[in-house]
Amino acid sequence: MNRLQAFWKKPTETFELIQTEKISWFKVFIFFSSNGFVFSYYLLKSKGQIRIETFKETIVSILVMLFFGIIYGLISNFSVGFFIKLTGKIFGGKNDLKRIYNTLSWSYLPITISVYLIIVNILIARVLTTEIESAFAIILALLVGIFSLLQAALGIWQLILIYKGLKVAQELNSWKTILNYITGAGIFGIIYYYFIFPYL
Repeated sequence: MNRLQAFWKKPTETFELIQTEKISWFKVFIFFSSNGFVFSYYLLKSKGQIRIETFKETIVSILVMLFFGIIYGLISNFSVGFFIKLTGKIFGGKNDLKRIYNTLSWSYLPITISVYLIIVNILIARVLTTEIESAFAIILALLVGIFSLLQAALGIWQLILIYKGLKVAQELNSWKTILNYITGAGIFGIIYYYFIFPYL
C-alpha cells in the first residue's frame, strides 16, 4: 500500500528509487501475469467464452483466465521489454534490459487491483443469473458498473506509470519515451496480430 501511495504522489521519484534496488524476478512474474490476466479477461469476454451458467463453470472460467494470463503475460511483456530495448537504440535511450523489465513490472502494480475487481465482477455476474430479489440485483449491477469504471481508471494510471517509469529507466525526454514505447509495443502488436491472434 505504501508503494501504491508513492506511485500516486511521487511516481518519478518512486521509479528513481526502484532503479537503485535489485530486481525481484518473483514480482516481475506476478505483475506480468496480472497484466496478462486482465488481457485474457477482455479477450475471452469479447469472444463470449466466459461461462457463468453454473458455479463450477464460473470457477473453471477464472482458472482458464489465470492459466492463459500467466502464459500470455510473461511472453508478451518480456517480448515488449526486449523490443523497447532494441528501439531504444534509435532514440538514444539507456538500454539496460533489467531496468526496463523492472519498470514495466512495477508499472503494472495498480492493474493487480483489477484482477480482484474482475474476479468479483464475474462472481457477481454469476449471482445475478440466479433468482434474487430485484433490489439486491440492482445493487449488484451498480457494483459491477462501479468496478468497471475503476478498472478503466486503473488502466489509465498504468499507462501513465509506464510513461514515467520508462522515462526514468531509459533517461529519455517525454516525446522520445512515448515514441520508443509505441514503437517497441507496436512491433509486438504486429507479431501478435499475425502470429498469435489467429490461433486464439
